Amino acid sequence: MEPQLSLRRLEIFRLVVEERSVTRAAAILMIAQPAVSSQLRALEKWLGAKLFTRRGSQIELTEAGERANAWAKAILASAAELRRDVDGIESGGGGSVVAAASIGVGSYLLPAVLTRFRERHPGADMTLNVLQPQDALRQISSGEADFAVTTWDADETRTNVHTTVLRDEPVLIVVRGDRRPENRVMSIEEALRLPLVAAPRVVAAQRAVSSQLSLLTDAEPNVVIRLGHPLAAKQAVIDHGWATILPRYVVAADVAAGVLATVEVPGLDLRERIVVAWRRDKVFSKLQQTLVAEIRDRLGEFHRAE
Repeated sequence: MEPQLSLRRLEIFRLVVEERSVTRAAAILMIAQPAVSSQLRALEKWLGAKLFTRRGSQIELTEAGERANAWAKAILASAAELRRDVDGIESGGGGSVVAAASIGVGSYLLPAVLTRFRERHPGADMTLNVLQPQDALRQISSGEADFAVTTWDADETRTNVHTTVLRDEPVLIVVRGDRRPENRVMSIEEALRLPLVAAPRVVAAQRAVSSQLSLLTDAEPNVVIRLGHPLAAKQAVIDHGWATILPRYVVAADVAAGVLATVEVPGLDLRERIVVAWRRDKVFSKLQQTLVAEIRDRLGEFHRAE
């Protein structure tokens, strides 16, 4: 085996695996395709095994390539974490934390917890990345984030990720404050005939709601528009008198202020599962460990108090 191995070589290898193409990887890196091929050949020489096989116009990993890919992911994730930790030490700060969160959780639940934590740890370097659940999980797998607090996505199970349930949040149908049905409740079918603002079908929370609704009724929701952020959905309800289906934590303040109103629908019990997740081989710093524990305590207490 050659003695030389660089993180850059592993990064190029991982990019080729993700793109399933040397050409696309070279274009992303803005380097010549032969340069990418040269890095792959050097890695194969270092390992003493062929990593790719070609099937038609596609390249696929060999068995050795699969093992090398899993190893490279772990190495690069650990390297990213080490760089952040050392940077915190060198800067004289109190350590660093990078959290990832799904859009609703990262917009409505986590900011208050993180800002209060930061006040008690003034030297800490803290970052919150707000993403779709699958991207949040990808960030913890790659080492870009230390942990994630996200809507549970049943389609995104990863063997290298540990998850703990924080809460099963009630999901409500809400209308503009002056549009609440007077002196009566709605059946599920009546509620679904309201002009609804929904999230895009690819969003994990929307898939979960649709799956739960399908178990309760054959009626199709009357979706008038799909918007990718809960803030946009609420604004559309206010502006146009429509309705939407959102987690309680997203609408609680608006309902309390009378801007929005909940619709009572007997038998409609929708839930959003929220989890905290991290890579199984993740070694938390003291700061990170303390923050994860506080998030679990604070969100759990918030859930029980309601």
